[in-house]
Amino acid sequence: MWICGIVSLVFAAAEPDDGLAKKMLPIYIREASDYSMTVGTGPMKKKLELKKEPVFEWSDPTRDNGQITQGVVFLWLRDGRPAAIGTIFSEPRNEWKGRTVLHEFHALDPEQLTVTRPKDAMNEWKPEAGLARKELDGTPAPAATPAARLVQMRRLAQEITCERVDDKGNRLDLRFLPTPLFRYPEAANGVIDGALFTFVSSTDPEALLLLEARETKDGTRWEFACGRFSDRSLYMKRKDKEVWSCVRNEENTILHDAKHLYRVYPDKIVTLEGKLIARLKATEKQWWGEFYKADEK
Repeated sequence: MWICGIVSLVFAAAEPDDGLAKKMLPIYIREASDYSMTVGTGPMKKKLELKKEPVFEWSDPTRDNGQITQGVVFLWLRDGRPAAIGTIFSEPRNEWKGRTVLHEFHALDPEQLTVTRPKDAMNEWKPEAGLARKELDGTPAPAATPAARLVQMRRLAQEITCERVDDKGNRLDLRFLPTPLFRYPEAANGVIDGALFTFVSSTDPEALLLLEARETKDGTRWEFACGRFSDRSLYMKRKDKEVWSCVRNEENTILHDAKHLYRVYPDKIVTLEGKLIARLKATEKQWWGEFYKADEK
């Protein structure tokens, strides 16, 4: 994630934020609601459902002068399954007495998403593919009950480790969170069960792990998919064998990966009351955003 931290909604932030989360939540919900996402084509095209109650609330108080980067994580669902994940978050912009609002996304559906925003938006997310699943080899068949399958998913997820590369080129272990960001034990379209997990650095989610029990012509089996939620290179291993990597390069930039499954950008500066101060347009050369005051045409 973009220099930020995360904690579950059931836990308080590591430091008090003087009501910041409560003040910003309506802004975050409005920002997320401005996105319209669909999957499929023609008459089979289906609109995704935004889960307006965030699945995570996070806060990073480890900034100069106690200033806080803070936000929440949303999901867009397709028949009860997570098809896209996004976090809307903000960081202080003291020279304007406001906060920079940033948007970060990753596609989760196997099919390509179509994403639209209001016409005056300066940034966009255009995924060019769906998130492919792979069979998780050498695993027992999915259990018969949801409770037993959750135990299985946690055990399987704990077999996987994830490393992030820091500014000096060192690989650092990320911490696995055993509580899923989202669980969907009554899915549809061939998915029997599933859960979305994350790996964190301190309290910052850096990588995503999706586990699903699926019906195939050869019977039920476990499948997985991984995703970037960071501006750094990432590597995942299972039993010391690499199963996924996401390496930063000219195509896999700070703003997006090669197929735009992942996307992040600073979008605007607002007051705590939600008044627009300025819009920001992120570019490859100026990823922190070109600045346009709200009264500029």
